[in-house]
Amino acid sequence: MYLGGEKIPQQKLSLTKKTKKWREACVEAFIDLSNQGVSGRKDNLKRLYDYYNGVILEDDYRYVLQPYGKSRKNFPSKMRNYPIIKPIVDLLLGEKSKRPLNYTVTVQNSDTVSEKENAKQEAIYQNLQMRFLMALSQTNPDMVNPGEMPEEVPLPEQIAQQFENSYVDNRAIKGQYAMTYIMQQQEIYDKIQKAWFHFLVAGEVYTHRGVRNKEPFYEILNPLDVDYDKDPDLEFVEDGDWALIRKYVHASSVVDMFHEVLTEEQVLELEEPRQSSYDNFMLYRESRGQADPNTYRNRLIEVTTVYWKSRKKIGFLEYMDPETNQIEIMEVDEKFRMPKEMKDAGAKVDFKWVNEVWEGTRIDGRFYVNINPIANQRVSLENPSACKLPINGRKYSDTNSDNISLVSLGISYQLNYNIYKYRLELAIARSKDIIAQFDINMIPKKWDMDKFMYYVEGTGIAWVDYNKEGIQLNPQHQSVLDMSIKTIGQYIQLLESILQEWEKLSGVSRQRQGTIGAYEGKASSQQAILQSSHITEDLFRKFARLEQRDLQAILDYSKEAWLTGKRAQFVMPDGTTDFLDLDTLQHMETNYGIFVSDSGKDQRKLDQIKGLSQAMIQNGTKASMVAEMMDAESFPQIKAKLKAAEKAQEELEQAQQQAQAEQAQQQMQMQQMQMEQEKLETEKERQKDIEIALINAEARQNPQLDSFNMQKMIQEFDLKKEELKLKEQEISRKIQGDLDKNNVEREKIAKDNARQSEA
Repeated sequence: MYLGGEKIPQQKLSLTKKTKKWREACVEAFIDLSNQGVSGRKDNLKRLYDYYNGVILEDDYRYVLQPYGKSRKNFPSKMRNYPIIKPIVDLLLGEKSKRPLNYTVTVQNSDTVSEKENAKQEAIYQNLQMRFLMALSQTNPDMVNPGEMPEEVPLPEQIAQQFENSYVDNRAIKGQYAMTYIMQQQEIYDKIQKAWFHFLVAGEVYTHRGVRNKEPFYEILNPLDVDYDKDPDLEFVEDGDWALIRKYVHASSVVDMFHEVLTEEQVLELEEPRQSSYDNFMLYRESRGQADPNTYRNRLIEVTTVYWKSRKKIGFLEYMDPETNQIEIMEVDEKFRMPKEMKDAGAKVDFKWVNEVWEGTRIDGRFYVNINPIANQRVSLENPSACKLPINGRKYSDTNSDNISLVSLGISYQLNYNIYKYRLELAIARSKDIIAQFDINMIPKKWDMDKFMYYVEGTGIAWVDYNKEGIQLNPQHQSVLDMSIKTIGQYIQLLESILQEWEKLSGVSRQRQGTIGAYEGKASSQQAILQSSHITEDLFRKFARLEQRDLQAILDYSKEAWLTGKRAQFVMPDGTTDFLDLDTLQHMETNYGIFVSDSGKDQRKLDQIKGLSQAMIQNGTKASMVAEMMDAESFPQIKAKLKAAEKAQEELEQAQQQAQAEQAQQQMQMQQMQMEQEKLETEKERQKDIEIALINAEARQNPQLDSFNMQKMIQEFDLKKEELKLKEQEISRKIQGDLDKNNVEREKIAKDNARQSEA
């Protein structure tokens, strides 16, 4: 196969035919293919970083500084850089650091739906069982322990609805935990910020993913170090045919990286002087023409690692499992030979050619090491040929044209701004304001020039002598010379116009930078900020797709990294500590998916919710809850906290309503008891009056009633009074008992309300 005039060895070969010569030829061919035009590409990229850092490239200003082919010396102005690109890039870097990176791990296995249904059916079964026990406790309390029964059991329909709204596969939860651990262990947030910087400056960003020391790793590559397949329809590098990393390092670093495969003779040869690396090193490590060639010429070694897609032959063995009597399919390599007993049993194998990622490294242009299929192949579970390169990346906009970046768009504005600043400085230096002219012979006799200028500067008066001997002087010999430069104001206006045009093109307006005019209202400023964000949102969107791809790759590589299991402690986003304990087999067989939400929308939602904090406090929301919301880093976190707060508020309101109803009932009971007590007092007084009346009547009818009988009647009367008193005491005890019971219930309700409020 031929690419760009360079011969690429045939890739559709069996592994036995991929000899040492073939492997080295593949590495050499892709490096030669990459060398075509690499110098010009690196020059262009280096120029972009120079402009961001404010480096003056004199070639860009030669037509101004040398308009006629000759350099200007001893001019009252010097070409300087007045950065207008860097503040825009730095602002977007700051905005990115504040944007949440919200990702969700999903499970894309074919059994996901069935797992959900099984979990839902199990939950409904447990619910029905609990409802049966509750009913049994009502009819046969001795058979069920009341303390084990919940106060309330939801309906089966509610259980089913909860599964539809909030079910999460347990495998997805484990995957989320694994991703959270990797994000912390690999410092992904900081590395993504570095990648965003390259994307803004160069319009290109490249990453390297894989496995090192039984852990997934993630690193950001310098765009000047990377080259890859230039397929015009290729969006992400990982989907390409090949990619390479070319670096220049010291011999000690080479030995550190490849000591296991380098021979003693090769290590000695690496210490020999070399002449080829200085130019490449200078291209992107130092400012042009500023470094001492002797410092690096003999020390740096080129190390180039190539990744490419080759072909391998695999077979799909179809056979009958004797234990299950089910047809099974197993993948076998090209060396597989069908046993006779399996062939007789009807087994068959179908061989196909699929893609396989290889790697190889060339050191110092002469040593070839580690040329093999990569150990950690990222292959789709559904398609064994759909493999990914370890290197990923993308360009901002290179469809049918050269790529652009935010910095490349600003170069012309930066050039013009510096040029007009240069001309403004020249104009100010040439401007001498209004100068008085008069004949030197007008200076008074015996005065020298210094004395004359002293009085001009000190008093503002120029003393002249019109009576000098032998000299005919006339006041008409005086005149005024206007040497002020009228273009200074025009230059200032041009500079302001350049800034406005650049800010409009970049999408970073004055309002977005925090500069608000004196007559601008809040509404107009917010509208200007919103409009400016629409321009830059495409940058964030395209970069977010790269983030999603890289997070997916890191999680996929964790399967290979943790073949022997993984147990680790990590910190959750809310600050709590959790523990990762993976089922290795389940982790390997799970087809994970990563969803990264729109960070722009999430940030706007986050800001809007946080902006309501004052109103929430005024409406009764606890300050602690508002503080937790302000501390949240993502909209889902705030959403979860708000749901928890709403649930707690609803439970509190229900408890308060129940307490109010119970209190009203208690008041009615107390009123009823008071009425009964009043009725009893009335009855007691009535009985007393009746007894007195009977005694008096008996005495009037029987004046001869002896004292004994009178005493007996009084005793009977006292006995009745005592019975009434005991009855009254019994009623009082009942009332007090009911009051005490009600007080206990009220205290219990109050404590429950307090606990719910604290929660």
